[in-house]
Amino acid sequence: MLSLALGLLSLFLVMLLVIAIVRGPFYGFVEDGPFGPGTWGGPTKAGAWAVHAAIAVPIIVGLPFAVRGVGFLQAAVIRRLYGSATSRLVLPATILLAVGGALLFSSWAQQI
Repeated sequence: MLSLALGLLSLFLVMLLVIAIVRGPFYGFVEDGPFGPGTWGGPTKAGAWAVHAAIAVPIIVGLPFAVRGVGFLQAAVIRRLYGSATSRLVLPATILLAVGGALLFSSWAQQI
């Protein structure tokens, strides 16, 4: 069950990476507006584009490392399942990451 939770978290992070790649640097091509004073980088389209690109670039760079870390943790969970010696922190880290991933998904889904 924990491996499934980590797999779903990895899938969600990859989906966020694809969204960041498509919407971040190419924001002006995928969004027509409105670009009012209350929007990120508004009121101009160039300002909104620059802000979205500036936020997306660190996310695009960092998310592959996060997915790799979740993969390493998932491998440790599977090794523990098969009886190999692993750290005692694997189970608490997995539970913490699964709960954090569920909260991240919930907050992301509410802002759609």
